[in-house]
Amino acid sequence: MAITVDNSANAPPGRGVMGWLKTIVARFTNRGDLSGLDRSEFEQVARDLNLSRYELQRLSGGNGSSPALLHQRMADFDLAPEALTRQHPEVMRDLQRVCGMCDATKRCANEFARNAPASSRSDYCPNTQTLQALERENILSSAQTSLPIGPSCC
Repeated sequence: MAITVDNSANAPPGRGVMGWLKTIVARFTNRGDLSGLDRSEFEQVARDLNLSRYELQRLSGGNGSSPALLHQRMADFDLAPEALTRQHPEVMRDLQRVCGMCDATKRCANEFARNAPASSRSDYCPNTQTLQALERENILSSAQTSLPIGPSCC
């Protein structure tokens, strides 16, 4: 059994990896979960999604809070999920995968709930470096578009 997957992450905006994963899995099981697959089918789904077996198990068993947390975390860096999905779908998918695999989800949710400063999340968030790089890219892009075009004089 092979699944054809477009690695450009064309999932509808806002659904994220979990929604995309559940859509794929629902094609092969009646209940839309992975428990109906035997070991070889499960491993094939993982390969087709370019995930390890462990990653697929972790992502499919998540509590579903990671997409909202990722969107909040992206807002800390002035990043728009929809724009990132358009500009860098593979990066967005990786951010979603990493957030879905994160062991600090409860801590992250608690810090957002008590309005802790964004800098406190940078200590443990595995997506921090990627988000910082995307923020720098945004700043550079904004600076370039605000420069005057053509000759200018004083």
